[in-house]
Amino acid sequence: MRIREITIVLAILVSMPLTAQDVNISTADTTNQTAKNIAIYNRVSVALQNKRDLPLHELVVQVALELLETPYMWASLESEPEELQVFLDKTDCILFVELSTCMALTLKGKRIVQAGDGEHFCIRQTPSVEDAKPSYELLKDNIRNMRYRLGMVDGYASRVHYTSEWILQNQTNGILREYTKELGVERNQEFFYMSAHPRTYYQLSHDVCELGKIRMIEEHLNQQKPYYYIPQSELKKDEMTDKIRSGDIVSFISPRAGLDLAHVAIAYEVNGEMHFIHASYTAKKVIIEEKTLADYAQNGIRAMRLTDL
Repeated sequence: MRIREITIVLAILVSMPLTAQDVNISTADTTNQTAKNIAIYNRVSVALQNKRDLPLHELVVQVALELLETPYMWASLESEPEELQVFLDKTDCILFVELSTCMALTLKGKRIVQAGDGEHFCIRQTPSVEDAKPSYELLKDNIRNMRYRLGMVDGYASRVHYTSEWILQNQTNGILREYTKELGVERNQEFFYMSAHPRTYYQLSHDVCELGKIRMIEEHLNQQKPYYYIPQSELKKDEMTDKIRSGDIVSFISPRAGLDLAHVAIAYEVNGEMHFIHASYTAKKVIIEEKTLADYAQNGIRAMRLTDL
């Protein structure tokens, strides 16, 4: 299909009438949001002041435990125009993992420094960070650098929407390393869900340019193959017990065509079994999952390990 034809098709999709049920529009209560955020940041900072020297993956677990019971809220970032939105009093699965990681980096006095160019991904052995004084402003800066492509807020498509790209960018910045390939098998992964369902996303349903940018990002991710995953059958094997440790980031394979990952969590060992801490859509809050990781992961997982600072 030619570029002109693609543009016409996208324009038709965007011009179709929409209903409130068609799009994700944030209903988050932002009243006194900064004050709420600072109060929670201060509480966690004080609670963990004697644990800041823990390895990063252990400190992330401690942060996650401090955030237990945080209410679940879906699509809290969906607003127009695009801007950095920070919520410490409400969360979804990826925002919870992002916040826990950024909070741990902040408590250690580390600011993420972009090491990539947005086009070429690599495995960086050392974290690209610089020393900075712990503060709520540093936390916001780290969230921006983790959430947005090259840390720059420039419209809806500048936010990293596909978890696979989130993994690739943070691996390039040396914050984590994916080790799925070492334990799993190759997966035939295609990226097209967002561009194929523009009515699901408020910004894509109203802006053909943003929709075109998302499609370009999907094509770029398609070029990063191969992708790998760890099947549930492998997770259930006894020899897998010591392969995944508390503090690792685990992401659950999506069954939807064109979508990579459906859920993200922090691995957490309970009584010798690997469970995980996550923002649960079912429980509507952050919990320690009762099911083991192997029992929960029906479609398999991808696994990342945070880099030691």
